[in-house]
Amino acid sequence: MGVAVKELIAALAGCSVGALAACSTSADTPARARGPDPFAAALFETAATAAVTGRGIRVCRTMAVGIAERDWVRGIVEGASGRQIEVRIVDAGRFPHVLNGVAVTAGALVRDTPSLWTPCL
Repeated sequence: MGVAVKELIAALAGCSVGALAACSTSADTPARARGPDPFAAALFETAATAAVTGRGIRVCRTMAVGIAERDWVRGIVEGASGRQIEVRIVDAGRFPHVLNGVAVTAGALVRDTPSLWTPCL
């Protein structure tokens, strides 16, 4: 896959469904009140999945800490099965986390939804 294609996929994966909701065209209702456009949500899900499902891709995920703090977890994709990816954690972040019942520590293998992860550049 060419560098330009990888950059495009990474850019699409960085978008959020909420930001894409503005793509709806109904002028009488604000975009926030309508909610996410189903087409935009499907496009985001597909792009995000394509960006992170390759074995060996470095991925990052933001994790909430309390009500205002964010922490980054980093890992490498080991594989994909069904609608989930398997990520080997490389950097567990600054705070302790549990992801789908697995303690996030260096070396741990976690299974998660692809759209929650983004390629680390």
